[in-house]
Amino acid sequence: MAIDEPLREEESLLLDELTSRLDSLRLFREHDEAEANAVLEKFGSSGVIEDQMLQELSSRQPLKHAARFDEAHRRAMRALEVFDRNGARQPSALKVPRLIKPVANKVVQLLITAIVRSHQKRLVKDLRQLYALREANSPVGSDDYQLLATARIQVDTITNDLNKSSLPLPAFLVGGAAISGLLSVIKNSLTGDTWAQYTFAAAFFVIGLGMFWCILRAAGIARSRTRIALDASFKALWEVIGDAGNPPRDRAKLFATIASILLVLVWIIVPTIVAWAAVNPLDKL
Repeated sequence: MAIDEPLREEESLLLDELTSRLDSLRLFREHDEAEANAVLEKFGSSGVIEDQMLQELSSRQPLKHAARFDEAHRRAMRALEVFDRNGARQPSALKVPRLIKPVANKVVQLLITAIVRSHQKRLVKDLRQLYALREANSPVGSDDYQLLATARIQVDTITNDLNKSSLPLPAFLVGGAAISGLLSVIKNSLTGDTWAQYTFAAAFFVIGLGMFWCILRAAGIARSRTRIALDASFKALWEVIGDAGNPPRDRAKLFATIASILLVLVWIIVPTIVAWAAVNPLDKL
């Protein structure tokens, strides 16, 4: 009995189970595709997303609350109108020194524009796709079909007008010139004396902190404007349509997170480059 006990423990190892499933998968793939698929699914798991998929598939109604669809659609279109007109406007209450306020307003507005226009384009695209798929899911000639076809045509009509560029063309040109100038300044600073290198590092920290503040302010303002204009109306529309998941959310939080990570990385990399340049001056290489 003392010898058999370890053998029982080994039989229950996960490694043995995986090996058995992989062998079964190879055999089933050679003979029975259905059995192979069943074995494959054993490697997965059933969670919230899978349950939601089953729930959505179980619904056969193109519109869950057809009688309220027209009202919800019109409310969403009005929300888009308000958001399109106001979403990318200048911030109204930036608390910064008067000397730098014009520059701060412009930078923050450009960042707000990038966030809100990106979300608007994605929202219109997803809405148009949802209408088209539900229209295709409706019996031709039914009331649901007519409602969805009309709404889809309306969204098609406004799509080009709402798919505005995230940033104006001059911003790209200015950005390219700024990057080129920054690289030149970095090169000149690193080939200078130690005082110039430390001055450059200090200036870079100040500018980096300012950009970090602008990004966070822009993300916060964009999130606030999206919440006021779009969130409730589109959540109501998705609820009326039914079993369609959730409307797309804006990427203000993601935008701020990625920008923060990049800024932290830059703050680490630049002092490292300055320190390396102090030890190995470029003009001696």
